[in-house]
Amino acid sequence: MSAGSGDGTVAAWVRGEVEAGGWVRAGAATAQRLRERYGADAVADLSLGQPLEASEAVRQAFVRAAAAVRPRRFGYMPNLGYPELRERIAEDVDVAGVTAQSVAVTVGAAGAISMALRAFVEAGSEVVVLAPYFSEFRLYSEVCGHPLRVVGSAEDGSLDLDAIAATLNDATGALILNTPCNPSGHVATEEELRGLALVLGAHRGQSGRPVLLIVDEVYRRLIYPPHRPVEPFHHYEHSVLCRSFSKDLGVAGERIGYLALHPSLTGAESEAGLALCQRALGYVNAPATAQLALLELQSWEASATPYRERRDIIASAVAAAGLQAAECQGGLYLWVRSPWEDTMAFTAALAERRAVVVPGVAFGVPDHFRICFSVERPALQVAAQALLEAAASREG
Repeated sequence: MSAGSGDGTVAAWVRGEVEAGGWVRAGAATAQRLRERYGADAVADLSLGQPLEASEAVRQAFVRAAAAVRPRRFGYMPNLGYPELRERIAEDVDVAGVTAQSVAVTVGAAGAISMALRAFVEAGSEVVVLAPYFSEFRLYSEVCGHPLRVVGSAEDGSLDLDAIAATLNDATGALILNTPCNPSGHVATEEELRGLALVLGAHRGQSGRPVLLIVDEVYRRLIYPPHRPVEPFHHYEHSVLCRSFSKDLGVAGERIGYLALHPSLTGAESEAGLALCQRALGYVNAPATAQLALLELQSWEASATPYRERRDIIASAVAAAGLQAAECQGGLYLWVRSPWEDTMAFTAALAERRAVVVPGVAFGVPDHFRICFSVERPALQVAAQALLEAAASREG
């Protein structure tokens, strides 16, 4: 009997999660079937948040890193990463009091978030996420033993501070803030972070326990002017930063990122605890070659221009189809309101026209859908035509 036959081979939690989600990967699978049928050039796969190709400088850094000769080149290293890389990351964070001891090199931002939840949030405590939210947050939280609580954002994608305050309770252990947001593209402002810090501070005064602010900044270097990143550490002490090089450097498959602790959380106990969590989660350490490649690069800065140009193309196509979309202030996605009451039917209509997007149910907001625009320009033209035709057709 096969594992996929519903015979109870996998755990009940796994079955439930598979049945409830997997929308992004399901979209990627649909796109693959369409490519096999119609050819790659005829399909717009706008599902998976795949970055553009890495630059020549990044590719050469990995070549040099792969060829590097050093003691125990392929052996174990300190769990939290090469010391020289941790020092450089502390400089990258560029906040007074952040040192190499504040830093853990991780298996992407996902590893950083998971480590933070395991290290600083008591088992059974709730984790608050802001809808629309990256669907994997649920998996990270539940694997670490934390139920998820969802609170909606304001209509324009900004933080609804009153709703957040009303959601916090004695069981709240952490709040995940994703900025720029996947999928809405909203970039948190200085004013929003200041207000959020006040809300979290007031809650601590009432409950006697702090809420860990986990700031997911995967797209920090892909913010489009006039919007700009702000520094969470300047506003709230009980916070951590989760960053990744996946998107901006185009190395999503290398799984390399870092966790940075506010200076108030930094210390020998935290450092030992993070090393333990790295092992407990099964990662042991981030990939050695990717770490060495980062050290080979003179700069970690990346150009957002190719992404901004694609954003503008797809935003114009969405507007030409008469659809409403949130302003993409950063990241790889356009967040679009479905013109049909049945969003799933509309996304299916797009797929029939060989454009694959992700329905908003994946992100906790069923009346929207997400377009990933980090694709080649011909695919954006396929998408533009599909949007125009589907929007002009009758629902159902």
